[in-house]
Amino acid sequence: MKGLRTFFVVNAFLFIALWISLVGVHVQLFKLDLARENQQINTLLALQLTKVSQLNQDYLSGLREQHNLSFISTQLAVDNTLATVGSAQHWLVDLAEPSKTAMQTLAVDKFSVNFKPSFEFVSDGYLKLYLTIAALCFMGYFLTSLLYLRAISRVKSKLKKLVNADRLVDEKPVLGSVGELIKDQKQQFTQQIRQQKHAIKQLEKQVALDPLTGMFNRHSFRQKMQEMLQSESKNTVLFLVRASQLEEINKSRGHQAGDDYIKEIARIIDLNRKDYSSSLLYRLLGAEFALIIPNFAASRVSQIALALKSSLSDYSSNKQMQSAAYTGVTELKQGDTIERIIARTDAALAIAQSLSPNGWEIVLEDNETLESSELQWHTTISRLINHANFRLASQAIQSLHRTMPAYHEVFIRFLSEKQQQLPTETTLVMAQRLGVIVELEKVTLRYILKTISSQNAEYRWGINLSKLILTDPEFCGWLTQELLTYPNLKSRVVFEIEEELLDMHLTNAKKLFEVLRRNSCHTAIADFGNGIGSFKLFKELKPNYVKISSDLVQQLETDKANQQFVTMLVEVSHRLGCQVIAQGVETLEQKQLLESMYVDSLQGYLIARPELIS
Repeated sequence: MKGLRTFFVVNAFLFIALWISLVGVHVQLFKLDLARENQQINTLLALQLTKVSQLNQDYLSGLREQHNLSFISTQLAVDNTLATVGSAQHWLVDLAEPSKTAMQTLAVDKFSVNFKPSFEFVSDGYLKLYLTIAALCFMGYFLTSLLYLRAISRVKSKLKKLVNADRLVDEKPVLGSVGELIKDQKQQFTQQIRQQKHAIKQLEKQVALDPLTGMFNRHSFRQKMQEMLQSESKNTVLFLVRASQLEEINKSRGHQAGDDYIKEIARIIDLNRKDYSSSLLYRLLGAEFALIIPNFAASRVSQIALALKSSLSDYSSNKQMQSAAYTGVTELKQGDTIERIIARTDAALAIAQSLSPNGWEIVLEDNETLESSELQWHTTISRLINHANFRLASQAIQSLHRTMPAYHEVFIRFLSEKQQQLPTETTLVMAQRLGVIVELEKVTLRYILKTISSQNAEYRWGINLSKLILTDPEFCGWLTQELLTYPNLKSRVVFEIEEELLDMHLTNAKKLFEVLRRNSCHTAIADFGNGIGSFKLFKELKPNYVKISSDLVQQLETDKANQQFVTMLVEVSHRLGCQVIAQGVETLEQKQLLESMYVDSLQGYLIARPELIS
């Protein structure tokens, strides 16, 4: 292909060079002919005509024969009249010697003879030869061009045929080594395309899938909902499932245990939707899942909801949990928006969480049901406040040496009217939304202080405080007054606040810790070691205890750097007179490692599980 193109270009240059050479040669030969004719003109002009009588026909005829002046016409016009000369002049005369084609004049006495030479003997034989050769060259050039274009067309056609057939080796190869080269190039190109497609698919998975469960994520959920709402899908049901124990598991056992819990809930939901091939399952937020079932009437919701509740109850029973997850259900309607649909399912969830463990509820209307769900929660929380409808559980913390007093952490449990446990996180969120969180917190703390004061055991009791005590100045004063009611208990109470909250409200935290110390209470920083201000809190707050985050403990067995970090935390704490409690201990290997690091106490499911004390 490249050689053919080179031949075509060289041929074109040779043709142009030959053309220019022929033109030069022909012009030179023409000038020689012109010089011979010009000599005759000079001879005529040299003649001396002295008498008018000489200008007759016979004289001129003799003059032509004598001097071989064949170009002069035998007809003359006298007295400044233009002579009629011979045949028309050759066009090359005007092109080569335009001055020689001008009018010539012979003066005779008072008369003049005007004539124009015809140059009828100027030869154009060379011109004919040149034109013949030029025509042949042009024909050759034209035929070569046709052959070149035809060859190009055939090669392109063959390549297209072979590429479309996904092969480059034919029974009758026409490309030779070129075909092999193209084959290698195509294989490399195909491999690159496959790699790019694989990379694009991986990116699409990262965008559309939840990395923990492998299910579609919130972004995919919104896209699907928009498609269904635009197509006005009918008889489509949405299940919103909320895992109620995630926060508590993360806090008490670490985020790895929380991830395992989320994966188990996802597996349970997935198993209960297997009979509905068109259903789609999504993980929305950390603890929420959405299940969409098209072509499914709302009247059939109980079939799935009851089966799901049964599976969740079995799981929570095996794991010794009060509840595992709650379900809210609604139906997609014409003219709905995603926000309205989510609001209805959220209202259904709120009602389900106020009824029974692992319960479910369906909401089909907007405003009335939303109001009724808030009203129901208001009634439930009011009952909690007025009747102190709580239970108290405690988890023992194992001391590793005699100087460490016995320590139990207490947990509050909210109960419904039917004495069934309510999800703690949801209850607090709804109390915040309804504006009764302060009353609920006060009643809760009063109940805890009263209950532990009635216990005969000489434990130190760990009580968790929310951020409310750091943001509400009146709440701290109220707590001080409550502690005066139990003078013998104050020295046995350890108030625990999460490191993140203390770091966010450090100024108020310093005031609170000072108040608690004046009341002979002990203080503890919970979930210690996760924040960047961990060591700063040592200096500013001077706590009695630090509770190492369960996240650090969960990674202790495999992460050498984590072991060094925990060892450093223990050493720094001991130098500052602070005792160290490790949270979330679940394996014997973790226990042995922590003992070798000289922590003071261990807390976790390996040591003891929470047990009811009231």
